[in-house]
Formats: sequence, C-alpha cells, structure tokens
Amino acid sequence: MSNSVLLDDALLLVEQNFYFLHVGEFFGNLSKKEDLTKNDLSVKRTFDESQIYHFNPAIIKELLNDANKSSEITLFEYFVEFNAFRGICMATVEALRLESSFREFMQIRLGEQFEDFFDIVSFVRNVLSHNIHAQIMLSERDYAGTLKRIRRHKRDTNILFSLIYASDLPEIGSPDMNYGFTCNVDFENLEEGMPFLEIISHWELMMLSELCFNLVMAYRMFKSP
Repeated sequence: MSNSVLLDDALLLVEQNFYFLHVGEFFGNLSKKEDLTKNDLSVKRTFDESQIYHFNPAIIKELLNDANKSSEITLFEYFVEFNAFRGICMATVEALRLESSFREFMQIRLGEQFEDFFDIVSFVRNVLSHNIHAQIMLSERDYAGTLKRIRRHKRDTNILFSLIYASDLPEIGSPDMNYGFTCNVDFENLEEGMPFLEIISHWELMMLSELCFNLVMAYRMFKSP
C-alpha cells in the first residue's frame, strides 16, 4: 500500500476519533442530566439476515443509572475519552512515521519542537495501548524505546513542549491570545509503576488530542487553501 493511502487513512482516523470524542462527551453529559432508562433499551445490530446481535438491556440500564447519579466522570465517559486519546495519538504517530508532505509540514510548523512532539505523542500511544491497570500505571516498555531514541540523538531527555495557537498555529482560530498548553515529560526519571496521569494530566491529554486534530486541519488548509 502506498504512503499516500496510508497517510490519508491515518489523518482521517485522527479526525474521526476527535469527532467521536466530542459526540461521546455529549452523550455522557446527557446521560447525567436525563433519565434515559425511560427509553426502550432493546438494541440490536443487524449484520445480515442471518446475523443479528442483541445487546443486553440490563447492562445498558445499569450504566445509565450509574451515570444519572454521578457528578464525576462516568465509565462511559472514561472509555470514550481514553479510547479517543489512544486512537488520535496512534494515528498521529503512524502518520509522522511516513515520509510524506504531512511530515515535512509538521517539521516546518513545529520547528525544533517536532521531535519533542513526536516523543510525547508516542509515549501517550504506548501507555494507552499497553495499559491494563485501572489507574494507568507505567510499564518499562511504555518509555524505554523513546528514551533510547532521545539518547541516541543526543537530545535533552527532559522534554518541555509548549504551543500557543495565536503565534504557532494562527490559521486555527483560538478563543483568546493565550490559548494553548505546555507539556513536560522527563523521560530520564520515568519508572515502572508511576501513575501516568501524574506525568501527563487529563487536561493535557485533551489539549494534546485537540492539537493533533488541529495540525491535521492546518495541513489540509495548506494543501487546499
């Protein structure tokens, strides 16, 4: 398969996961405000005339009841968010690994921060792909490869990535002149068992995902003004 086809698929996957994140958050919020258990909870998926899968209404009702009583993040919202974060970062990494006009665009737009951005997105992808802990704890394979790569390139292992939309990505509208975020990961000090969200916060994951999406949007604008 050609790089152009692979790139198109990867960029589309970034966009789709970002859309999924927004719609998922809407339904998660709705489930807290409305008693959706009053609706018909019988759901089926028809694949063809002989293949129909029926979902369990009791499970659906239980999760909806839990959501309706909760002011905190629900199980539904948690899985929507972290599956979207993983999908966005995974697709971004795969797109950046390809020799393509997108990679060249990113190198120009991010400049000296390109490698730092790649390392952080790769780290997030690794953690969320390997994790089986409810609290998301690090395993050595989440960061060991990235650390070796940084050392091999003789770069600083204490990465500080910072972006302000108004100055760094002006073609993407921002709510104010200071809108952006900073993400700091010291790869040299990472250890197995560390809580992931103490290294990169939930909010930073949201902002990083938004940035991946906006970089795809900026690239599409660049290709088709």
